[in-house]
Amino acid sequence: MISEIEKNFYCITLRMPYRLRHVNAYLFAHDQELALFDTGLNSPQAYETLIKDLSGIGFGVKNIRYIYLTHVHTDHCSMAGLLQKESGAKIQLSRAAFEEYQHFREVEPAVKQLRKFYARQGMSPHLIDLIIAEYEDIRGIITEFNADYFLCENDYYEFGNWKFIIVDTPGHAAGHICFFFPEKGFLLSGDHILPYIAPILSPDIFDDDFRPLATYLDSLSAIEKLPVSTVYPGHGNSFVDFQERLTDIRERHQKRKRAVLDFVNSQPKTAYDISHEMISPSLSDFDKFLALNETITYLKELKAEGTLKEDNINNILVYTRV
Repeated sequence: MISEIEKNFYCITLRMPYRLRHVNAYLFAHDQELALFDTGLNSPQAYETLIKDLSGIGFGVKNIRYIYLTHVHTDHCSMAGLLQKESGAKIQLSRAAFEEYQHFREVEPAVKQLRKFYARQGMSPHLIDLIIAEYEDIRGIITEFNADYFLCENDYYEFGNWKFIIVDTPGHAAGHICFFFPEKGFLLSGDHILPYIAPILSPDIFDDDFRPLATYLDSLSAIEKLPVSTVYPGHGNSFVDFQERLTDIRERHQKRKRAVLDFVNSQPKTAYDISHEMISPSLSDFDKFLALNETITYLKELKAEGTLKEDNINNILVYTRV
């Protein structure tokens, strides 16, 4: 479904077979050229919807000249390679996001590291095998693409009459960026700020020192200084209560962090143990995996704050209260 936000600025909403049922891509038109911000999920239904929506406003895939990516999660980038092949569009994203994409494409090293990382969190080999199967399914959806240019913090761009600035917002994903249009006050936020839920945070399996929550909160502070009038998110409807939403997200993370700490005591527990105690057994395997990642995220922060202790016992990480 395509909707015109204002002249030559559109939101394209594409369906997904996931818990978040839709993802938004944003389209800007200038003469006969198009700039597409994120692409949606690579599925036949989404592709057909995109073609129909472009046709409905008098364009086709070949009119796409630029593709800008907020990050390289499947629901935001997996059609990029297909569209690049059909249109010759130049794909632009942050260097860190492209490096994450390259990790994703290198199957054997990624799978090996995934096994090592989650075994240390207390997961059984069987459960890790399930994650790897899911990983392989997701990986297969992403079409291969080339990066034409790397976007950097505070870079300034023009597309027709549209002027925008790159804002680094890592946390939800490595190399996540937002696009701020200063003359309009528009923020294309990707998954950095969403209207109804707090974005999922996950550890970096290649970097044990990475603190997703601290990084994410720093990124919130960076965009808080911008004179944002309207946020156009990757999922859900646009919204104007920008500052209030930032407060809600921060409070949510504080609450969830305290909830994780409540399950840590004098008995050594793995991240998997803690997560398993906190969640409903009726959740899907993938949602349990997301919950584990969230638990690891908060444990990293609690460790950094000195509230709990992390020990390595036979190459498995366990946590106790200080």
